[in-house]
Amino acid sequence: MDRRGGYAGLACAAGFVLLTWALAAGALLGLDVAVRDWVDAHRPEPLRLAAKALYFLGSANLIASILLVVAALLAVRDRTPRPVLLVLVTAATSYVVVVPLKMLTDRSAPHAPWFDAERLFTHDAGWSYPSGHVVNTLIWYPVLLALAERALRRPLAAGVRRAVLVLPVVIVFVAVTYLGYHWVTDCVAGVLLGVALRQVLARLPLG
Repeated sequence: MDRRGGYAGLACAAGFVLLTWALAAGALLGLDVAVRDWVDAHRPEPLRLAAKALYFLGSANLIASILLVVAALLAVRDRTPRPVLLVLVTAATSYVVVVPLKMLTDRSAPHAPWFDAERLFTHDAGWSYPSGHVVNTLIWYPVLLALAERALRRPLAAGVRRAVLVLPVVIVFVAVTYLGYHWVTDCVAGVLLGVALRQVLARLPLG
């Protein structure tokens, strides 16, 4: 990882902390509620179904399962455990970091049955903050790229790399917000945390 990437990771980690503090203090909650109410009023069935399908681009279980099979095949071909370790470490990072944060922040989903669902540190049943699906797009698609390039034994074109790294993030961010699965600031937090974790994972010699 280059120095600029390291600074970006630190900046995003700091941004995540600041956003969490701001939300806990009550800032931006009105924006969250306004976005939820708007998408609820503008969700025709065809768009809902499309968003529901695209939502799975951020499913850790689905992505990890597919990539683990690919990694195992590459590990056998190349006689190295690194592809499998890359998948396992990424999965562990997701569960060790994201799940405890969800449990700690206690934020309910947008359609939870209480009037103050948008508040952090309020309801023990809340697992909304940050968006795990958005984090997944930022830490798993670099793994997909690494495995694809190992399989092909050559780097992919710069345009392809950018598309793989950017499009899933944007699509899943919009999908989970549009479906009302997450507050919009859950997704912003997911981007900040995901970038920070991606920079940490990029430092590991597992590619």
